[in-house]
Amino acid sequence: MTDLQQQSKPREYSIRVGAKAVIVRDGMMLLVKYDDENGPHYNCPGGGHQSGETVRETLAREVLEETAAEVEVGDLLLVLESPPFKPDPSFGRVHHLLLFFECTLKPDSEPRFPDSPDPNQTEVEWIPYSELANTRVFPDIARELETALTGARPVFIEEGRR
Repeated sequence: MTDLQQQSKPREYSIRVGAKAVIVRDGMMLLVKYDDENGPHYNCPGGGHQSGETVRETLAREVLEETAAEVEVGDLLLVLESPPFKPDPSFGRVHHLLLFFECTLKPDSEPRFPDSPDPNQTEVEWIPYSELANTRVFPDIARELETALTGARPVFIEEGRR
């Protein structure tokens, strides 16, 4: 098989692209709390990309759905790739690419528990930044988020290479 034939072969799986918001205010980070098969844990607000929208539009929509707050989507902070063929992938058998953006709340927009929350969503909370390392956040990227928030460039994380 030639290189061109190999490149044009259909993929055996697809990549799920998602966007996550990193919203920090007064030394605290906005997180969404869930209680599911993984037990109680927190996620940055955000979710999966849908056809017909940009990644920034995805993020604004998902933050509104999960926190009832409107945001301005800022700079890319961090990229997390979790391929299913690496040891202990965070997302099981689906190849995920998560883009974390720094976001700010729009004026007069305050986060709250939404009227139609995601399944297993239990709260929307401000967690002190100093407590992030001791808070169960999925994926477990507190250290990388701190680097991204204080660094001059985006951080790329490939599962299985940390």
